[in-house]
Amino acid sequence: LVQNIKHTNGTTAQTIDSSGRVLTPAKPSFFAHRKNQGNQSLSNNTFTLVQFNQVDHNIGSHFNTSTYKFTCPVSGVYHFDMWLYIYSADVAEARFYINDASNYRFASVKIGAERNPHGAGGGVTIQLSANDTVSVYAYATGSSLAVYDGSSTEAATMFSGFLVG
Repeated sequence: LVQNIKHTNGTTAQTIDSSGRVLTPAKPSFFAHRKNQGNQSLSNNTFTLVQFNQVDHNIGSHFNTSTYKFTCPVSGVYHFDMWLYIYSADVAEARFYINDASNYRFASVKIGAERNPHGAGGGVTIQLSANDTVSVYAYATGSSLAVYDGSSTEAATMFSGFLVG
């Protein structure tokens, strides 16, 4: 019987508990959001890198709060989700950029002139290579546009991801 699988350096790679649940404590995973940073201004009709300054967890430290990008530590299948809460937008879009190029686009339904709140988001499960980067960009039309940072008790704009395998 095996309960723990360890790497040669002693790091626990996998644990199976008494109920048969498999835990992989070193598997890359993160949850980032904007919080207590103020709203991030957006220019009309322009794609803008969203600045996620807080992480609730960042297993492996692969999400960088200075570049706002996740860097894949190994080749494999990854899953990413994001939601952008945008103020005063007529149209709101969100995109995943892979290696600084737009690859996946999520658009909201046009709801009328400069509605608040508005937003866009979605998720993807994709094959990536080691050292590929993933980031989130916002796009909106209207005036006084901003990505909302949430409140002191809740996140409103967020980005998360993990290695599937």
